[in-house]
Amino acid sequence: MVATPLRYSEKRRKPHEARVDTHMLYTSRDITVSALTAGSIHVNVSIDADPADIDKWRAIVESDVAITAQAKPKQIRDKVPRALREAMEAAFVDVFSNRFSGEIGKVVDAYRVMLRESLAKGTDSELQKALNRARLQEKILASTSMVDQPQACELLGLSGTNPSATMKRKEEKREILRFTIDGRVSYPLFQFDVEGRRIFPTMAKLIALKPETWSDFRLLHWLTRPHLDFETAPAEKLGAEDAEVIEAFKREVVPAEHG
Repeated sequence: MVATPLRYSEKRRKPHEARVDTHMLYTSRDITVSALTAGSIHVNVSIDADPADIDKWRAIVESDVAITAQAKPKQIRDKVPRALREAMEAAFVDVFSNRFSGEIGKVVDAYRVMLRESLAKGTDSELQKALNRARLQEKILASTSMVDQPQACELLGLSGTNPSATMKRKEEKREILRFTIDGRVSYPLFQFDVEGRRIFPTMAKLIALKPETWSDFRLLHWLTRPHLDFETAPAEKLGAEDAEVIEAFKREVVPAEHG
């Protein structure tokens, strides 16, 4: 990327026009948004600035630099270039963020309208697949007993002073499956060895074995659906038949070799 100075423009350039075979979602002097399908959105942004915006930007930069320059020469000898750069960046964000944040809100509204129209027509196969996945995920989560972060800390015998930070460490170590339901962090209850006040160690092993093509939802689905080896869900065998659960999962994720 090559940076060029902002300058006044007598004739503002419009963002690149959308392809002919796309659906126009939203267009303005700054942004053009088009869609080939509900899952393929193209956003073109113009960064030309109005003279009034350039004046605001310059005024903020000059003000910040003037304040910095009041320090003693020895103190600012090495700091002025950095201070100037930081002032320019901050001023750019201050001037242009409000304008573009408003545009993004309009884009989101237009996208919602397109989704409703696509669902009504039933012609977007990718959208239907995504909707089916979302419905399956909701069904799985609704049928699984969950605990929130404070409850998880209580089950593990850990301090509940900062449950978010405490459980985040468990998540970062990939010891536990975590989901968000209605904006709240939730953990499937079956992962907890309640008597031992710990997370079943088998969970970390299963998460480590999970292929990149597997989502956490897919692992949750595998753990909670009946399995022929156990005549029940693998999650019910955690802490009792851990080796068998791991072997069953390996067979699930590793293709059988025929020869």
